[in-house]
Amino acid sequence: MKSLPLVIAIGLLAAGCGGEGQPGAEQPSTTSQPATTTSATVNADQNMSLELYFLAPDGKLVATSRSVKRTQAPGGAVLRELVSAPEGATTQVPDGLELTIADGKAHVTGAALDGAALAQVVYSLTAFPTVQSVDGKTRADVEDFVPAIVVEHPAPGDTVKSPLRVTGTANTFEATFNYRLKDANGTVLAKDFVTATSGSGTRGTFDFTVEFSVDSAQNGTLAVFELSAEDGSVIHERDIPLRLAP
Repeated sequence: MKSLPLVIAIGLLAAGCGGEGQPGAEQPSTTSQPATTTSATVNADQNMSLELYFLAPDGKLVATSRSVKRTQAPGGAVLRELVSAPEGATTQVPDGLELTIADGKAHVTGAALDGAALAQVVYSLTAFPTVQSVDGKTRADVEDFVPAIVVEHPAPGDTVKSPLRVTGTANTFEATFNYRLKDANGTVLAKDFVTATSGSGTRGTFDFTVEFSVDSAQNGTLAVFELSAEDGSVIHERDIPLRLAP
């Protein structure tokens, strides 16, 4: 992943869970793994991509991805990677954590987690479809640390082509928010509104595509934001820096 700044605006979770760390593999009733580091995607070069959540300058979660060496314990890899934040973000996750999983319930030991750290761990581990909770907490339990609009894909710094697919979650008024894609010169390449599956107090998911055209590879920015129901002003804006490819 490109190391561009972040801008505000389990597959297999342990060795022995079945074939080679692929998402959706059946897990045994109890597994344990050290944080030698969610869904994990294995690439041909024997690396895999982890979906990780760090803290933006406002203290809210921001999603990113990181390529790491392939492992049969991606849940432990997540905990290890959460210790080191990318440029523009911070982390509250301490080193030395260990992970136990039983029946979709993850338990983290080795150090106490404050609210922000727990939110990071909950969101990162529950990105794996086989993990439903961490220390008894689900994503709904850490909502205070989650921005109104969370873009999960693309990650900051990703190189993208048209059509750009954007996925994530949102909790906005009447489930509606807007997006705007700009090129390196600040020219608006595309803009529209989006409706998530739910809103107004209940977080829903979204999945939309953006058509754009650029003559050469360049930096760009995808902004997602809500328009205030009171005065139409921009609120809850998040900016995701990208690399736009022709």
